[in-house]
Amino acid sequence: MLNEFLQKTENELVKNCDLYFYGDSQVNAAARYSLLNAGKRVRAMFIYLTAQMCGKEWEDYTDLACGVEMIHCYSLIHDDLPCMDDDDLRRGKPSCHKAFPENIALLAGDALIGCGIETVANSNAFSVQDKLKAVTMMCAAMGPKGMIYGQELDLKYETEKADREQLALIHKNKTGQLISLCGKLGSLGCDLTDEQQQAIRVFFANTGLVFQIVDDILDVEGSEEELGKPIGSDSENGKSTFITLYGLEDSKKQVEKLTKEANELLYAQFGEKADNLVNYTKQLAQRKK
Repeated sequence: MLNEFLQKTENELVKNCDLYFYGDSQVNAAARYSLLNAGKRVRAMFIYLTAQMCGKEWEDYTDLACGVEMIHCYSLIHDDLPCMDDDDLRRGKPSCHKAFPENIALLAGDALIGCGIETVANSNAFSVQDKLKAVTMMCAAMGPKGMIYGQELDLKYETEKADREQLALIHKNKTGQLISLCGKLGSLGCDLTDEQQQAIRVFFANTGLVFQIVDDILDVEGSEEELGKPIGSDSENGKSTFITLYGLEDSKKQVEKLTKEANELLYAQFGEKADNLVNYTKQLAQRKK
């Protein structure tokens, strides 16, 4: 099932690049280099699995999934830039600004924002009203009260020590906003009770936090070969992480607690229909890369 989701997403992302970019453009080459670079497509999977859980045909959500993957890729390209995190590797390959001129990498990230929104706006699977909701939610999630705010805070606390509340705020926005968006988009057009909507909100809020804690754990315990990027850079740079504030063992306990709480709430509202989504997030919590 996941392989089918993945293949569909990859095929559609290639089609979208063909549609929205000029073929001889260097920005096109840079965007494809990063977008089609063997990503796990976690956010797309979240959307498909949520739609399935809510009783919808997952294929109808392909444009939403591709749109979010494009937005996510833009954030990675910009995150790696010298003026941001200054990372040379991404998924085992040179970062976009290392493989292409820095200004072209910047433009490739910018272009993917527009392409992501246009992909959703042009979907034939949803009403105009639902597409407007989707685009509005996307813009909010990546905007100055969303992912961009998380990035701003992340930069601020590169030179200051963050406390636990500040660290949670960073990652609620930097990582969590796009993951929470997946729950909203995956349930778009679904007839859900208030309790079911709340369960999805809590599930993805917890999942976003777990995703970041596991990233911090892997920065300590992982290998550069498996992760495809340098490890230990956070501690070398004196960056506040869940490991520096909570310690390794307590961070692992938080992963278990947040996952258990999210899963129980989802099962209470959706029963066995939640199995695939829950099992997928369990795999992510145990990932090694």
